[in-house]
Amino acid sequence: MTRVSGVDVGMRYLAVETDLNNKSAFYSGKQARHKANRYFKARKTLQRKGTRQALRRLIALSGRERRFIADVNHQISKEIAKPNSLIGLENLTGIRDRTKSKSGKKASEKERIANRNKAKWSFAELHGYIDYKANLNGSLATKVPAHYTSQSCPKCGHTSKANRPNKGLLFRCECCNHELHSDLVGARNIAMRTLLVRQDWTSTGTLSMCPDVSGIEAKAEVLQRFSELRWSLDTSPDCSGTPLSGG
Repeated sequence: MTRVSGVDVGMRYLAVETDLNNKSAFYSGKQARHKANRYFKARKTLQRKGTRQALRRLIALSGRERRFIADVNHQISKEIAKPNSLIGLENLTGIRDRTKSKSGKKASEKERIANRNKAKWSFAELHGYIDYKANLNGSLATKVPAHYTSQSCPKCGHTSKANRPNKGLLFRCECCNHELHSDLVGARNIAMRTLLVRQDWTSTGTLSMCPDVSGIEAKAEVLQRFSELRWSLDTSPDCSGTPLSGG
């Protein structure tokens, strides 16, 4: 596999992809969020009616929503699954626990909408489509640990929650002052971790499709290796982080 890439998923951008040549693509979630909110309002209206006709329309609406999500994931995965690539994806196991947001009465309307959209969108389905299409293109998808991908500076390695002011779109390293789009930071960290997977594959002849970090010692060892990774100028000719293509 001559090309190594990393893919970060989320709701502001359903996917952000970058490779080691810093060719990046952002796949906006704006339209998906807008449609999801429309579906939610329509469901609430039908549920309040409670008639047989409303129930039939509710079932049909759910089917349309599932097809919409599947179609968007299909389109994104088709763009990401490029030939001759090793594609790094986050291991999403326990992702909802690691990204807990306020809920119930403590949550604002904006936070409730964000939680609803995050719970509804099928990132596992998107990963499955990428894996399937990668195999068709002579490529492979592999899972890497998702710990601290949005908090670790790809330039100096410093890891801190403070690197993401207000959990916004701007990443600013409190150690080296490196600034970049936060989702692109995540994709870069995933790409570097994927490169490490390829290096291990080359040296051992064994490809781990999902490294085991369930044990405390194993997790500490893996995270220590990740902390030593750096996004170098050799693999990043365009250091501005400006996406070269969009979705």
